[in-house]
Amino acid sequence: MRLKIKEILILSLLLSVISLNAQSSKQKKADKYYYEFAYDKAASLYESLPEKTPNIYRNLAKSYVMLGELDKAEKTYQTLMNTGKYIPEDVYNYAKVLLMNKKYDMAADWMQKYYKLNPEDSRAKRFMEDPDYYKELVKPDSKIKLSNSDINTAYQDFSAVYYGKDAVVFTSSRDKKLISHRNWNGNRQPYLDLYIADLDGNNKLSNPRKFIPTVNKKYHDGPATFNEKGDYMVVTRNVYDQKNLEDNKLMLYDSNYDGTYWSDPKSIETLNSLDYSTGQASLSPDGQVMYFASDRPGGFGGVDIYRSKRNGDGSWGPAENLGPEVNTEGNEMFPFYDAKGNYLFYSSDGLPGLGGLDIFVTKVRRDGSFTEPLNMGAPINSNADDFGFVYKEDGTGFLSSNRVGGKGDDDIYSFSNLNTFKNKVQDCYISGVVKDKENGEILSFSRVYLFDNNGKQIDYQETKLDGKYEFPIDCDGKYKLVALQDGYIKAMDDVDASMVDTPNIVKDFALLKVGYDEYKKAKDMCSIHIKPIYYDLDKFYIRYKDKVELDKIVELLNKYPDMVLEIGSHTDSRATKQYNVQLSKNRTNSVVKYLINHGINKDRLVPKWFGEIYPVNGCVDGVKCSEAEHQLNRRTEFKILNCVQ
Repeated sequence: MRLKIKEILILSLLLSVISLNAQSSKQKKADKYYYEFAYDKAASLYESLPEKTPNIYRNLAKSYVMLGELDKAEKTYQTLMNTGKYIPEDVYNYAKVLLMNKKYDMAADWMQKYYKLNPEDSRAKRFMEDPDYYKELVKPDSKIKLSNSDINTAYQDFSAVYYGKDAVVFTSSRDKKLISHRNWNGNRQPYLDLYIADLDGNNKLSNPRKFIPTVNKKYHDGPATFNEKGDYMVVTRNVYDQKNLEDNKLMLYDSNYDGTYWSDPKSIETLNSLDYSTGQASLSPDGQVMYFASDRPGGFGGVDIYRSKRNGDGSWGPAENLGPEVNTEGNEMFPFYDAKGNYLFYSSDGLPGLGGLDIFVTKVRRDGSFTEPLNMGAPINSNADDFGFVYKEDGTGFLSSNRVGGKGDDDIYSFSNLNTFKNKVQDCYISGVVKDKENGEILSFSRVYLFDNNGKQIDYQETKLDGKYEFPIDCDGKYKLVALQDGYIKAMDDVDASMVDTPNIVKDFALLKVGYDEYKKAKDMCSIHIKPIYYDLDKFYIRYKDKVELDKIVELLNKYPDMVLEIGSHTDSRATKQYNVQLSKNRTNSVVKYLINHGINKDRLVPKWFGEIYPVNGCVDGVKCSEAEHQLNRRTEFKILNCVQ
């Protein structure tokens, strides 16, 4: 069976509203089993019904999915599709089953059909951005070593989390004394407990045994999370009503360690409710931030990832939904916040994946926002459910999966050499300090604006006492920055993040304080147009006739001693892009050298080079142009940066 604690959070999504009128007693009984999560019994009765409505096919297909009988689920969904009486979510679920059966091309076709039925669904939108996404994900990273842990059993073993330096705590249903049958149906449910295992230097687990009895109680306990000190724990517990088997809820309980004993876990009342589930927490190293999964109202779909911050009195603050950057109309679950607080890993069936739950990673920005989630790909992900991920900076960690080839239902897998994802989720920033140009003093409460390449304002900040600002940006974006302060000349700068090697771009501003005369002079300065200079084919030396123009620029810089000049060089489209970048750099360096040799301070010159990417006409690769047209692109342009409005 595939049934496990992660299903508790999504059971509400699988229950369809059905009419009980005019139903046979057998169908009523099948529906009752379905509502009580006894999917094996429900499926058996649904199969025996001679006439099946679309809703019966729907419930039967979902039952097969929950039982892990994916071939039967696929055939049942296909039959439902053939009736023509399906709803949009049926199409999406059919595509998911096809993914789990590795029929990626067929799944892509049905996802396109789903997009036509529900074009506003974020899952469909993401798919349409790259319908062939799976072709790269299925290629396993050969550097990553993945192995099934020695402690796995034929039962459920999942969600290993670090407990100190030489142990992990994990969740398991291996205690046979508590299991009569592995099914979510009354006393036939598996009761999950927390276990502890030894961890050696080779990322191997051994000697599994039950964790402390004060935590393991009668029903489900697990998974758990700990702070770095190991003296605070939050555990997920199942609270359910024997009389009403539909009323299964997950709740978070916390416990403290006094050096000898763990306290009895107490419900985190500010986050728990009998109206919805809350569980699968992950604590920050200091225990002051907690990420968790919940199907509470107000989310984006099924189960979402939330965040809560701890108050000074030890209580937990309100749940904060992580928003559409992380969550979808599907299910986002099993968050893990890494030890340095750089990355958030979690599982989702709503983002483009390989089937079932896939593990994703997003970088947590300094302002608390998130980068676009990245699918970890094979072998971390498979066509089955992949979840319960934990990771260390050395590239080792654990994940849980019910993929083919395991020892039981959910198994724990260890991995090593996992670091390549960092380059793929690299996040970029523009940051800097605003100062007074004459005395270097910090200019607190300056205004810094961020514009896109088309001049549209993206963001705005007012610097604090330290004069600092910081904007998250796309790593390949082009931007304009403007810094303002009362009584000072405005400063501007252009940023092409794709041309910078480091993800953290530093742009400091030194503003010039002015009175009326200086203001008028700066205004006049910025009305000046400086002509570009040009180059012969494949050359970067300054032509004689262009030295005349450079001498005029020297005179201009001497007349306006505060002028800051950007020097940007370009090439035509001939030769390779890499060669042209270097050629444009050489052209810029020639101009800078000429101006410095004529007495201009290098601090007033901002060198840039762009290769062939900014032609002044249509002469790009593959377009036939005259030599005169190519000549217009072999140029160096000049821009005065410190202007006023």
